[in-house]
Amino acid sequence: MDKVRFAQIEPTTRCNFTCGFCAGRAMPQEDLTWDTFQATLDALPDLEHVELQGEGESLLHPSFFEMIEALRARNIKVSFISNGSLLSERAVDRLLTAGIEKINVSIESADADTFRDIRGGKLEKVVRNLEHLMAERKRRGLSRPVVGFSVTVLKRTRDARHGIYALYKQLGLDGGITLQPLQTMNAYARHYKPEMEEQELDAVDADKVLARFFSDPTLRAIEGAREARTGFYDEMAVDWRAGSHTCPYLDHGLYVHRDGAVSACCMMKDSRDGLGKIGVTPLPELVAARQVMRAQLAKGDVPAPCAGCSLARFAVMDRFSLLGFALRGLRDRVVGA
Repeated sequence: MDKVRFAQIEPTTRCNFTCGFCAGRAMPQEDLTWDTFQATLDALPDLEHVELQGEGESLLHPSFFEMIEALRARNIKVSFISNGSLLSERAVDRLLTAGIEKINVSIESADADTFRDIRGGKLEKVVRNLEHLMAERKRRGLSRPVVGFSVTVLKRTRDARHGIYALYKQLGLDGGITLQPLQTMNAYARHYKPEMEEQELDAVDADKVLARFFSDPTLRAIEGAREARTGFYDEMAVDWRAGSHTCPYLDHGLYVHRDGAVSACCMMKDSRDGLGKIGVTPLPELVAARQVMRAQLAKGDVPAPCAGCSLARFAVMDRFSLLGFALRGLRDRVVGA
């Protein structure tokens, strides 16, 4: 528990899309420096897997592929999340050559007009890029990277899952589908414009969405067909269970912001919630600060920086609440919701 085996490193806050729920748009638009990247690797000698992703589009960083090469040279696995628009033929060639574990592509709807309205980009381009990626991976006889979807659910897209499932199967993806309701943590919500605030799900609706998602037979088939441990989150959270009073990040990981600030996870954006800084704070102090939060969560108390985090909420749920959540999903499945 005193090691940092997993780190999410933010290459940039810049992005070529305009999603209204992204906290990165309210941050200074800048890239992680190469010196800070190298200092991070030197400061965290036990790294096994790195997620090269933060609030921006990682592929915009001018040295993104060099970062991957530096990580692979240390035998560290690499995964990342992308909006999919920059997965050009050249990018695909370098990614397949480098040896990536997993790529998740963000999506809220498989309808082109809705996608463009939410993200400010073209679904058609993303689909073409993914078609090429999967075809080229097959042509080379590779099994990596596995490719999946990361879904943020808004009120307007809470019933969009079936279209996303269909697109996933159409493209022959194999990395699974992750889902979270629109973020309500203050670090994100404080930047929402009124029209985005209207898209927030309350706790009851958010639980309904999650229950339907996890009980959906199509999703179960998708998850059952993929390898269980392929990506950053898959490996980091392999032992995590709801009601466990634990958090994968607090047990095994850290998040490094593009300016070298360190926090417990990617959803903590307030500098007051930081654990220290790369190149300034010794690793034992970073781990000790993380341990304070872990000990609090172990007692069933959600640490202040984690307020609003759905993972933390599920971590401290008692068995009766978890049973109720599962039964809601079963009920919705039976009635065909």
